[in-house]
Amino acid sequence: PTVASRTTMVVGKLVENAVQGVKQILIGSGMLHEPYTPEQFREACAKYVATVGPLKATSQYTPPGGLVWDDKNYRGDAYGAYAWAVYVATVAVDTVTYEARVEDFVAVQEVGRVIHPVMAAGQIEGGVAQGIGFALYEDVVWKNGRMANCQFTNYIVPTSADIPPIRVFFAEEPYAHGPSGAKGIGELPMDGPAPAIVNAIEDALGGTHPALDHVPLMPERLMRAMRRSA
Repeated sequence: PTVASRTTMVVGKLVENAVQGVKQILIGSGMLHEPYTPEQFREACAKYVATVGPLKATSQYTPPGGLVWDDKNYRGDAYGAYAWAVYVATVAVDTVTYEARVEDFVAVQEVGRVIHPVMAAGQIEGGVAQGIGFALYEDVVWKNGRMANCQFTNYIVPTSADIPPIRVFFAEEPYAHGPSGAKGIGELPMDGPAPAIVNAIEDALGGTHPALDHVPLMPERLMRAMRRSA
């Protein structure tokens, strides 16, 4: 059930349920009483193992009610909820060198509930950096069925000099079937930035040029597109 980056939502909920099962075992045995501290929980676990034996609880994934999924034809509702996001890029285009740069980037991520703010923000920032690479720099060249530019010397990836300030915001709408209400982040942070950047470049050029429908927008590609419409 970890497919499609649902690890946090699906597996996280299984872990949460299993831990609740452990808690109930400890309370039922009289070795743990509510309210309790993390240290008291650890002590109760150690005492149970020492006096009773292995402390185990299991949890199995059950899809939320109301979902209809056809596994044969892969149609229907695979999951009960998905994460959402809005990405806004501010770009600058040099009409002499045909270079485009991202000057500022805003990511608004709806993930249910944020479990670890620092790691969640870091995942989004890393995804946006990848998206900037997809949009402007990372051009895969194929020759005779093989990648011809597979070295750092000829495959351009964005560095810290190419990454703008990335402002990350979270919109939290807790999901009942996720751990503590979380739905996870998934691949959204690297899927959405490239289209946002390309749209921003089109807007910067005033919408007078042909649709930019190929990434990465290397200077030579942008030059050809702009000259075709001149």
